[in-house]
Amino acid sequence: MTPSEKRFALIGVAILAVAGAGSYMATRFAMHHGPTLSTYGNEVGGSFRLMDATTGTMTDQTFRGRWMLVLFGATHCAQDACEPALRNMSAALDKVDPGKRKAVIIFVSLDPDRDDADRLRQYGAAIGPRVVAGTAAPRSLEALTQEYHAKIEKVDDPEWQYTMRMSPRFVVMDPDTRYKGTVDANQSADEMAEHLATIMKPQD
Repeated sequence: MTPSEKRFALIGVAILAVAGAGSYMATRFAMHHGPTLSTYGNEVGGSFRLMDATTGTMTDQTFRGRWMLVLFGATHCAQDACEPALRNMSAALDKVDPGKRKAVIIFVSLDPDRDDADRLRQYGAAIGPRVVAGTAAPRSLEALTQEYHAKIEKVDDPEWQYTMRMSPRFVVMDPDTRYKGTVDANQSADEMAEHLATIMKPQD
């Protein structure tokens, strides 16, 4: 490689490094100083901005055109309740949306200190492709849980020091981000599917 070629290669590497750092800093800034949430006039639910499992950001607009089933919890979930709920909802959606194009499960971790991108990616992948996991800074999570009528509850745990309590219900948002109801997170897959079929039934 000639000196000129080496110089151009180094310049290219530097540009990529700066671009990558800029993207990372933009993501961190959005996590801590994101725009004010909007309910879109909903009684429950609305906009959100989360750090996803690839250290990028995702918003409600990322999934516009698809039903969203939103559940709050953590990978260290009180009574290990989150994984069964997510698996049951995944199985329910397989019945209601067999083509896997109409709906997605948004799992919001309330434990950003422990649930980084790698852990969220592994957790979601272990459950199935329908689960998209994300989190946010504590202040942003507080605003988001208020919007979705959920709570942030830390529970003492002898093994993990603490766990986060799962929200009792999935919040169902339609493809236009309109609130359509809730599904009990403790139901069986069959019960969830029956309830979802009613909620997601096309209106005449």
